[in-house]
Amino acid sequence: MWQFFADNPWETLFVVITLGSLFGMVRFGPVKLGAAGVLFVGLLFGALDPDIGPAVPAGLSVFGLALYVYTVGLESGPAFFRELRPQLVVMLGSVAALVLTALAVGLLGNAVFGISGPFLAGGYAGIGTTTPGLAAAQATSADPTEPATGYAIGYPLAVVVTILFVAAIAGRQNWPSRRDPGEGLPDRLVTRTVLVKRPTDWAHVPGVTEGRLRASVIRPREGVSRVAHDLNHLAAGDQLLLVGGPAEVEAGVRALGEYAPVHLLDQRDTVDYRRVLLTNPDLAGRTVGELDLEGRFGALASRVRRGDVDLLAHDDLLLQLDDRVRVVMPRDKAGEVTELLGDTEAKVSEVSAVSLGLGLTLGFLVGIPSLTIGGTTLSLGTAAGPLLVAMILGWRRRTGPLVWTLPTRANVTLRQIGLLVFLACVGLTSGYSFRRDAFSLFGLKLLVVLLIGAVISYALLVAVCRLLGQSRERTMGLLAGYVGNPAICAYANSRVSDSRVNTGYSTLFALAILVKIVCIQLIVGL
Repeated sequence: MWQFFADNPWETLFVVITLGSLFGMVRFGPVKLGAAGVLFVGLLFGALDPDIGPAVPAGLSVFGLALYVYTVGLESGPAFFRELRPQLVVMLGSVAALVLTALAVGLLGNAVFGISGPFLAGGYAGIGTTTPGLAAAQATSADPTEPATGYAIGYPLAVVVTILFVAAIAGRQNWPSRRDPGEGLPDRLVTRTVLVKRPTDWAHVPGVTEGRLRASVIRPREGVSRVAHDLNHLAAGDQLLLVGGPAEVEAGVRALGEYAPVHLLDQRDTVDYRRVLLTNPDLAGRTVGELDLEGRFGALASRVRRGDVDLLAHDDLLLQLDDRVRVVMPRDKAGEVTELLGDTEAKVSEVSAVSLGLGLTLGFLVGIPSLTIGGTTLSLGTAAGPLLVAMILGWRRRTGPLVWTLPTRANVTLRQIGLLVFLACVGLTSGYSFRRDAFSLFGLKLLVVLLIGAVISYALLVAVCRLLGQSRERTMGLLAGYVGNPAICAYANSRVSDSRVNTGYSTLFALAILVKIVCIQLIVGL
């Protein structure tokens, strides 16, 4: 019966992807395994017969991994470079924590328990839930099934232990944050109409100068509605459409007067508004200010929806393909604004083969050079090379006519496909060895080493955050990014509602992957 799976590897691959994805939907307490479910189902199938693993098409896992790390780098690059200066000390602290964890896992596992480097490297990748790290461990190991065994033991352990850490942090209400005061950006935006009762200058309204509150439409006491450009003094009787987070809008209403009986958005006689899909590649990587909506059309961008997140529009906000821009404009300019931005659904999932192919070519090229230290060979390889190049290209966004970034939907789709293919291949090729090694005294020893390593690692990162005065909300996000698991980030967001969780996650996610890859190659040298 099992020979069928060995004789039909493509059939087996997609059966594993299907069943693994279903398994990933099963909720274990507060989290789901997600794509990692494919790895465990692949291990199960691979354990059925020794001929199943060798039948997996050669090179398929590398292709899947390249798609995954490249799309991750494109998305993570802008956040990494944006946070590089303000969060440099935190980043350096996380690097130190990862290096110390690698030393602890390597020395404890090898010197005390006699476990070889490839198993420990895979386990280190597992407690860091880093798929590219697993690939790096396999690439530098004589037997690629050994790192996969360690990874499969360390991964679920990491999820459980990290959730316990996040829950403990979330429960601390008196967490000091001397260097990270205030709240992050609002998790959602609201639009309200205020009736001005207390005349004041617009710049004196709370949240305006900080860029957390803006106005999109104004109807003077005697006049018709117009786009709110160049606001100065507000007179009693003016009506103003405010956009911002719930708290910021409420503060603005209190400062100006009271809620108006009629919502200005319901009166579209002179001013219209709509969400326009940005599909014009010439505008990707430009800022809102560079669109010059005011100069061209007398219009104004009030917010930008990117994926599932609403961003308050400001002149310095960089736009990317697939953004939905909320534009307030004179009614007769709606067609011209739409034509400028594109608004073509068919282009949402289009991928530039030139930029994607060139980016991956550069990534593989950067991964080729190697450095030999003793008996250990270090290189960026097929995991870190494309990731590093994609981070830089995602940060640059475009070079002349070449747009490096991908539409959000296309990026997510390619990333998911790449990750599923890679995990399925790893599970199938490593399943038989996993059955032999994991459920034994050896597997128990490895579990103990990884548990100690995980606790040390996460505790070090939390200690760094406390020492540097980070808020508990940002610490939760930093820990999720340090571990590199979106399920942990989702759990942290379920415990607190603060944008600093997601900002912290983005700060360390890509950096941690690169550092782990280097540490993993050193551990294999044991």
